[in-house]
Amino acid sequence: MIQKTAKLITFIVVSILAVLILWGLWAFMAAPTRVAFLNYQVITLGQISKANDSRMVRLYELTPEEASKAGHYDILLINGMGLRITEEQRAQIQKAADRGLPVLSTMVTNPANDINTVDSTLAPELQAYLSNGGPANYRNMLAFIRRRIDRKVIAAPQPAPAEEYTVENIYHPSPDGSGGVEEEGFRSIAAYNQWLRDNGLWKEGSPRIIVTGQMGDPTDLIASLEATGNVVYPIRSTMPMLRTGQLDSIAPSAVVNMAHGRLGDGMVRFLEKYNIPLFSPLNVNSLVSDWEADEMGMAGGFLSQSVVTPEIDGAIRPYVLFGHYEDEDGLQRLEAIPERLQEFTETVNRYLELRRKPESEKKIAIFYYKRAGQNALTAAGMEVVPSLYNFLKALQSAGYNVEGLPSSPEALAALIQSRGAVFGSYAEGAASRFMNEGAPEWVDAPTFARWAQEALPQRLREEVEALNGEFPGPYMSRDGRLALARIELGNVVLLPQPAAGGGQNDFQMVHGTHAAPPYNYIAAYLYARYGFGADAMVHFGTHGSLEFTPKKQVALSQYDWPDRLVGTVPHFYLYTISNVGEGVMAKRRAYATLQSYLTAPFMESNVRGLYRDLSEELSHYEDALYGERPDASRAEDIALRIKELTIEMGIASDLGLDTLDKGVPYTEEEVLRIGNFAEELASEKVTGRLYVMGEPYLPAQIESTVYAMSTEPVAYGLLGIDRARGKDVDGVEKQLSVFNRRYVAPAKQIVARLLAQGRPADDRQLCSIAGITPEELARAREVAASLQAPPDMMSMMAQMAGMQQLKKDSAAGRGMSEMMSAVGRRMMGGRKAQPTQAEKDFARAVSEMEQAVLNVYNYRKALMESPSAELGSMLNALDGGYTAPSPGGDPVANPNTLPTGRNLFAVNAEATPTRSAWEKGVALAENTLRLYRQRHCDSLPRKVSYTLWSSEFIETEGATIAQIFYMLGVEPVYDSFGRVTDIRLIPSEKLGRPRIDVVVQTSGQLRDIAASRLFLIDRAVRMAAEAQDGEYVNNVAEGIRETERILTEKGVTPADARRMSSYRVFGGVNGNYGTGIQGMVTASDRWTSSSEIAQVYMNNMGAYYGSEEGWEEFSRYAFEAALSRTDAVVQPRQSNTWGALSLDHVYEFMGGLNLSVKEVTGKDPDAYLSDYRNRNRVRMQELKEAIGVESRTTIFNPSYIAEKLNGGAGDAAAIAETVTNTFGWNVMKPEAVDDRVWDEIYEVYVQDKFDLGVHEHFREVNPAALEEVTAVMLESVRKGLWDATPEQVADIAELHTGLIEEFAPSCSGFVCDNPALQDYIASALPEASASEYRGAIRQIREASVSDASDGMVLRKDRLQSETEKETTLVSNIAVAVLIIALFIGGGLLIRRRRKSSGI
Repeated sequence: MIQKTAKLITFIVVSILAVLILWGLWAFMAAPTRVAFLNYQVITLGQISKANDSRMVRLYELTPEEASKAGHYDILLINGMGLRITEEQRAQIQKAADRGLPVLSTMVTNPANDINTVDSTLAPELQAYLSNGGPANYRNMLAFIRRRIDRKVIAAPQPAPAEEYTVENIYHPSPDGSGGVEEEGFRSIAAYNQWLRDNGLWKEGSPRIIVTGQMGDPTDLIASLEATGNVVYPIRSTMPMLRTGQLDSIAPSAVVNMAHGRLGDGMVRFLEKYNIPLFSPLNVNSLVSDWEADEMGMAGGFLSQSVVTPEIDGAIRPYVLFGHYEDEDGLQRLEAIPERLQEFTETVNRYLELRRKPESEKKIAIFYYKRAGQNALTAAGMEVVPSLYNFLKALQSAGYNVEGLPSSPEALAALIQSRGAVFGSYAEGAASRFMNEGAPEWVDAPTFARWAQEALPQRLREEVEALNGEFPGPYMSRDGRLALARIELGNVVLLPQPAAGGGQNDFQMVHGTHAAPPYNYIAAYLYARYGFGADAMVHFGTHGSLEFTPKKQVALSQYDWPDRLVGTVPHFYLYTISNVGEGVMAKRRAYATLQSYLTAPFMESNVRGLYRDLSEELSHYEDALYGERPDASRAEDIALRIKELTIEMGIASDLGLDTLDKGVPYTEEEVLRIGNFAEELASEKVTGRLYVMGEPYLPAQIESTVYAMSTEPVAYGLLGIDRARGKDVDGVEKQLSVFNRRYVAPAKQIVARLLAQGRPADDRQLCSIAGITPEELARAREVAASLQAPPDMMSMMAQMAGMQQLKKDSAAGRGMSEMMSAVGRRMMGGRKAQPTQAEKDFARAVSEMEQAVLNVYNYRKALMESPSAELGSMLNALDGGYTAPSPGGDPVANPNTLPTGRNLFAVNAEATPTRSAWEKGVALAENTLRLYRQRHCDSLPRKVSYTLWSSEFIETEGATIAQIFYMLGVEPVYDSFGRVTDIRLIPSEKLGRPRIDVVVQTSGQLRDIAASRLFLIDRAVRMAAEAQDGEYVNNVAEGIRETERILTEKGVTPADARRMSSYRVFGGVNGNYGTGIQGMVTASDRWTSSSEIAQVYMNNMGAYYGSEEGWEEFSRYAFEAALSRTDAVVQPRQSNTWGALSLDHVYEFMGGLNLSVKEVTGKDPDAYLSDYRNRNRVRMQELKEAIGVESRTTIFNPSYIAEKLNGGAGDAAAIAETVTNTFGWNVMKPEAVDDRVWDEIYEVYVQDKFDLGVHEHFREVNPAALEEVTAVMLESVRKGLWDATPEQVADIAELHTGLIEEFAPSCSGFVCDNPALQDYIASALPEASASEYRGAIRQIREASVSDASDGMVLRKDRLQSETEKETTLVSNIAVAVLIIALFIGGGLLIRRRRKSSGI
């Protein structure tokens, strides 16, 4: 028995050994060879896969996130061009390589990624297969890998050597694929044209379309374009043909670039020469099913190279055309998406049709934005009605049919108010009368169904009905039909943009929700397309809401509303140069070609005279301290007088200085702050009356704007030269009065002389101004030229990728050789002797001075020419022409935005923060800490909360992100192309302080254009939390522990609390673009405590955006817990065109964040603005100080008011909006707005303290605006925000009700939709007046039975979006409780239930 057992064991052991040996032999000699590819394009992998004829070679795609799995394969092939991996991922690959994994890296652009472990004798042969390409080479490459590198002997045929695989730059897919030939190649355009004729593809007189680029398989695209009547020229690389002039021989009508990077400045000049559009269809680089389900659409480096950089060439319509489909073996293949191909082809043809169709036959649909009731049409920085009128006249002059165009802008305004109005859902009476008298377009159910069937997929149609019920819904409907406001003028139709959402939240109405838009919104666009038959669509002015409707941020699908509503119609959008951040959303989400327009002209504040006494005392103080005979005792007496004046004028309150102990003089540092504040008031750049498109600035406005643009650059140029020459300039910039006296005043005189001479400055003048010799000027120019940045390396490399397979002896091959040489020269640097640091500093100073001086003439010329250029560019675009690209920003901060009439583009997010932005960010973060220390006994903040906005991000190139990094104690890591692909810790000994925790709230616009930067911030938080800092406390780690504790206490599971404790990046829920609380703030009868607003705000902004995996994750308490320990909030400001008071979004975001922090922590945080407006003087400014500067230089400044009174309805509306925003700040941060502000508003706008005829002007151009101003003032009294006197209340109520009696209610939310305010106003009036007032309001709000038929809703129905239902839960519950309480008479119960209701 034992012997049998022993034999059995022996047999088992031997069998196992035999199996192991056989398995080992099989694995060594015959197992499949696993080949992994990293960073290879799917189109290349598809070619390799197609060439693979061996079942023993298996191909895999490895992503950077899977770098830890690299060792599982037999070889790893890395395409190094543009490879973006983290240090951790790179280390994982290197680890596998060190353990024996053969790795071959080719086309390496970052030396850190140059990992190669393939035997040096085999690597050249393997590289030869790859570089030559083609089916035979790929097939032999795989055999080579199996036999020579993996050393398999079974199923391992002998590979043939690599052979030169040549393709021509001009090609065409073989019509029938006969003979195994997939494509035909041609060496000349003439040969190609002959081939087209021979194959029946030549169409005489048809549009000629160039198709180029590497990011798609153009086979189906070429066939589709040809099938619709075009002649197509497929070209691999345009660069060599531009150089030789071959492209000119095509005389194309359009270019389609399957882009991955830029085509370059040469192509921009070509497009301008032929005046043809450049289309950039997208490859989503993922499975089509995954892309359709993805909430983001596209992000990171692929977004950068496929969308962002092509925009710099002027590319339009970033429309998804290509996607991946999975083969049976799991590999992906690239194809045109069939339904997208059809629509893209139609889109291209519709743009081409604009060129062919006579103007008299073209139909143009123009959308404008207008608030409810009598409120004026609005667009950022533009007086809309006269601008629209000028545009319509230009269309008429160009031959368009604009029959019925009124005779004046005033008549057009009256027509719009009567037939193109917008109504709040509460204005049922006004809406009913409009349906009776306003000649709307009636849309019945069958018509809408037909349009929807054509434009919308079934899923979207179902979403609409699920949310809004059956067509037409309750709003603007009667008898089963929908009433659309519109004004037809021949072949032009004007349409007000309807609300994209509904209900109480005005901001949500404008910026959309995640839910489907209501019927009237959808119907307006479908009417323009199908009912009216528009050939082109125009959105007139910044901005509407189309670009903010759901869902993807870019690379939209058929399930995204902008994609479906625009359809294939050419779309053009007039957009202010000062809002590039939202402009690029219109480009990417609404497929708009932007047409930039000027801001309002800039003017000097002219307030120095108002503060003459203070200025004189400050001058005396300076003399007493620093004059020839210093006198400390006299200086102290003057400091007391300065204190008395600043307290009396309210400046002490603005600056947060002592106002109680009037016997203690201000310190020297405090007097310096007062002096700088006074100088800032005197030198503040403010905008005058709104711009009218097509009308040049007045001569005085041109001069004042050029002064604003040029004076400080010249001044800093003078300072820079003095500094470079070694002059003592230390401390000059700290004291603004000294800097202004020594540099700004002379600079202004220089600008004045240059403006007077009317020609550019010559070298003699330059030398005279700078105080240098001609020889010094020549040397400075030589040094400055050597310091210029290299050309766009990414564009060069993209072109190289496109030419790598071209014939080596062809022009393209020579072009590639030249480019490679250029890259080498740039990377290696020249061999010339390098200039000294002193020479570099001097050259930079002279260069800045020279540019500033020369630009005086350039700016004047550009400002004079821009108005006509804008109209010309719009007409050219409507004729199918090319719109040249342009950066964005206000012209003072970024003069390169001029001239206007161009297509705005953004910054490459992957290169942010740039090195200069990093320097600014570090300086501003240090400034924040210094200010906080001054206010808090030298202590540091534990946590700082930041707001990220898209325009600031673009214009500062990521400086606020740099602040965030530096607070955390991390720094960016730059690759050889200047991209930020990683971050690293700053050692604590170098940082010299504790790491500061952060919370980031992002606008939807920033989220959409820079998601990869949000991911970096998330990584930075985790990295900082793990840092071991020794002597310093780690506030990040402590903050995460505190967040976890709070979440646990609120009932979150321990696992989820731990996971969410490091969440620090938040934004709008459901992909929303706004916070959703502006409407709640202004609907102030619907809340009793600001705590309710804070709760709604935290809910609405509580989505996590810190990672791709957790994108848009919402957890109820995550944002609230993250805000704990916050000691300061920071808001960016990069534009001179708006301030904390004049722009509502500042109180919305910064105020909402401030209020939420106070709700969570119980204390009001410090509030700072990051002021980037002067690139030579970036700084942090306390919020109250900023409000003080803005209010004193604008709405309380008689020069500013007088200029606004020279304007129109839009200027009056701008003043009203500023007053409304003041109310918003009073709610969100009461200490920022005190009674003095409201008292001054009363004096200026009710009492007309400056005798400017304020009432008369408002009555003439925009009585609705003054109704709004007075309503807001009265509401601030009712809410207890302003302790007004009875006399003040009576005066305001009398003015308000008098306006309503004379002009009818306006009817904004404050005026018509606040019953509590209406009761308050009525209570301040005599009984007869109160009755008349209530009757006027009732007439607007209520529809009579005679006005309506059976279909009209006679009650107050609010259109409410799905998101709003969630985000206004507190208010809804409160209303429900109120109704119940009214029935049971429980007044006390009402208050208790409202306070306890959750969200």
